Amino acid sequence: MILAATACAALLGCAASGQSGEPETPPASPPPSSPPAEPAPVAPTSFADADALLSALESSAATLRDFRSPVTVETVDDVTGDIERRLGQVVLEQRAGEPASRRFAVVLEKYVDPTGRMDERPVRYLYADGWLTEADFRERTLQRRQLARPGEAYDPLKPGEGPVPLPIGQRAEEVRSRFRVVLAGAPTHPALAAMRDGKRPLVGLVLEPRPGMADRDLRSATVWYDARTLAPCGVEAMRAQGRTTVILRDPLMNAGLDDAQRALLDLAAGATDGWRVDERPLPPAPSGPSPAPSGRTP
Repeated sequence: MILAATACAALLGCAASGQSGEPETPPASPPPSSPPAEPAPVAPTSFADADALLSALESSAATLRDFRSPVTVETVDDVTGDIERRLGQVVLEQRAGEPASRRFAVVLEKYVDPTGRMDERPVRYLYADGWLTEADFRERTLQRRQLARPGEAYDPLKPGEGPVPLPIGQRAEEVRSRFRVVLAGAPTHPALAAMRDGKRPLVGLVLEPRPGMADRDLRSATVWYDARTLAPCGVEAMRAQGRTTVILRDPLMNAGLDDAQRALLDLAAGATDGWRVDERPLPPAPSGPSPAPSGRTP
């Protein structure tokens, strides 16, 4: 389970401002009636090299059924020095071993501007059945992009492939083909450093894009995992114009989703009635065999 880390800058858009009429999203909480979580896989707390960690992550990804975590996304503009933060949660569900079946939601509810002022700016990003949806509750706009046609094999989280990468569920060889990969030293962001020095030991991979990567803005990304469970914990991405840090504050894999968490994977019926809608399907597939989609940008 690896990320390319376009590191949520494309995923989150880092736009959206002002107030919203969206009902408050119920906070994530442990599912009260879900079956007990399976014991987390026991992983070594250190690895000989990047290949050893990649192999362990791939094995862990084969059992992935669900993932959830509160998330903080921090962007730093290297020109102005401005820092912006967005707070929310991530929820993912799929059939074990079938990345094409995955659905996920990134729900960003709060925005902290460079002065430290916080307000409500709900934006929701959804992916299911080949479509990426962005719902902006302040602007009352709905943008839908088709990334894969029915029956096409497509993973929007695949390194260098889709516009919405998260460090979840990738194959080792796919990562190596797109990045030069080495083990990371220590996290530089204070929140990740505190996580590592506390009760959650971290292990990381530094990813440097190979020539030809679709995301030319990305200079490098370091992806951090809980060294014991291999749950993704964060990303530190260096971009052409700044830095993006994604902090998954309490990541849980295969712990089950409750009804409120599963509801985040869809927009409630009627929630976007009367909104402006921009929908962009893919053109019809060419006749005859065609290669699997790769590096597609909506």
